[in-house]
Amino acid sequence: MAKSRAPETTLDQVRSLLTAAEQKVLHSSMGATIAKATREQVEAAMKRARDLRDKWRDLHADQTRSTKRSKKAGTAVNQRTRAKHDVFDGAVRRFEARLAELASGVKAVATRQAARLGVAAKPSKRSRTKAAREGRASVRSQLSSAVSAMNRARKGEAASKPVAKPAAKPAAKPAAAATKPAVVAKPVAAVAKPSKKRKKPVAPLSAVAQRGVAFNAAKQRSAKASANAARLKFDGSTTRRAGSVLANTKRAQARRDGRR
Repeated sequence: MAKSRAPETTLDQVRSLLTAAEQKVLHSSMGATIAKATREQVEAAMKRARDLRDKWRDLHADQTRSTKRSKKAGTAVNQRTRAKHDVFDGAVRRFEARLAELASGVKAVATRQAARLGVAAKPSKRSRTKAAREGRASVRSQLSSAVSAMNRARKGEAASKPVAKPAAKPAAKPAAAATKPAVVAKPVAAVAKPSKKRKKPVAPLSAVAQRGVAFNAAKQRSAKASANAARLKFDGSTTRRAGSVLANTKRAQARRDGRR
């Protein structure tokens, strides 16, 4: 009698779908392998698992669009691709959960270490502002109390010093007071100060009127012509103008020669 074959488990069925490299990625997301892995190893393995998941997902979408069979037949054709996608999607989820556990563990360790060293957590901006405002108020109150104490001490020193009395003047002789009449001071009239008023400046005569020189139209025209010639010479316009005239003469002669 032939021996009955034991039914395949789910893990055996999954292994039959994957290659050796894909099985290695899957094993790294389970059991003691993921528990002993460091954060860098988990991140690298999760990247490989995410790439495989995206690969089988895109392939399943392409197969679904390209198949021309019925819905039932198409599902039967793509079920292996869909199963591979589900396998690596679960691996990615396990990697993400493990990274979250590592992050929470690091945070808990840091919190315990801060508590052990007596380092308080960084206060919020609102609490820091309130603390700074209270500190400035306390400093101002201390300064005002110190100033008040100094003023009181200064007033006490002034009160403790004896006030010097003016020396008594000798009494005037009665005989001299009887012989000399008292002089009555006459009120002095206030002398009015002369007001200082600024004089308006006289507008000066024009230079032409002072010199008595009249304009000469001929000299004016000659001066303008000289200035214009100097400007043209300075700009180089004289040379350009002469060159233009010479070229125009040559062009006219060439036109005449052409007509002949």
